[in-house]
Amino acid sequence: MRKVITVFSLLIALMVLSKCKNTSHTHVFYLNDNFIGVREGRTVKFYETKDQKTWKYSEGKDFVGQDDIDDVFYFAGSYIGVRQGKTVKFYQTNKKGEWNYSAGRDFISPDRIDGVFSFNGNAIGVRQGRTIKFYETNLQGTWAPGNRLKDFSGDYDIDGAFYLSGSFIGIRKGGTVKFYYLTGEGTWAKRPGIDFTSNNNVDDLFYLNTGSMGVLQGRTIQFYAINGQGSWAHKEGIDFNF
Repeated sequence: MRKVITVFSLLIALMVLSKCKNTSHTHVFYLNDNFIGVREGRTVKFYETKDQKTWKYSEGKDFVGQDDIDDVFYFAGSYIGVRQGKTVKFYQTNKKGEWNYSAGRDFISPDRIDGVFSFNGNAIGVRQGRTIKFYETNLQGTWAPGNRLKDFSGDYDIDGAFYLSGSFIGIRKGGTVKFYYLTGEGTWAKRPGIDFTSNNNVDDLFYLNTGSMGVLQGRTIQFYAINGQGSWAHKEGIDFNF
C-alpha cells in the first residue's frame, strides 16, 4: 500500500512540475518605441530606453496573465500575443498602460506549438520542431495559411526564431543565430557571412529593430552590434541588469 501511495505521489509531483515547466524561465522580447518586455511566470514587465544605453522600468504597464503563459511576443502597433498551449490570444494596451483582451482574434493551431513570433505586422510564424509555418490575418481577425509565405524547414530542431525586417528571419540553435530571407520565388535562402554566435550560455536571444542583438544570461542582457564585415561585437558598458 505504501508503495502505491509513493508511486502515486511521484506521479502527481511530475505532473505539477511538467505543468510549471514552461512558465519557470525568463523570456525577453523587443517592442517598437524602444521597449523591452521581460516575462517571468505570468507577469510581463516593460522597460523603456531613450538612448539605447540605459533602461528604466515603466511602472503601471505590467501585463499579468490570468493563467500560465507559454509564450509572449510583440505583434504590431499596441498589441502583444500571448500563447497558452495551441492558442494565441491578443491583448492591446492604451495610453494608461492598461491591457485589454482583443476578442475574436485568437489563433488556434491544429498542431502543437513550440514557439511563435510576429512576421511583418500581419502574420505569425509558428515553430514546431525544425519547421516554421506562417499564418496571415485579415481585418476581421481571421487566420489562414500565408499565401506568399512558404514553410521554413531546417536541418535541425529550432530553439528560437524571430523576425528582423523586410523578409528576414533569424533562426536560433543554442547560442548561434543564422539568418534567412524570402526569395522572389517564395523560398527561404540563407544569408551567408553574418551568423551570430555567443561564446557564453544563452537563456534567451532576441533582435532589436535598431540592428542590435540582445542576449539574456541569467538576469543580464548584453547587446551586440554587427559591422560592415558581418562580424558581431559586444557593445561595452550598456549591459542591462533587471
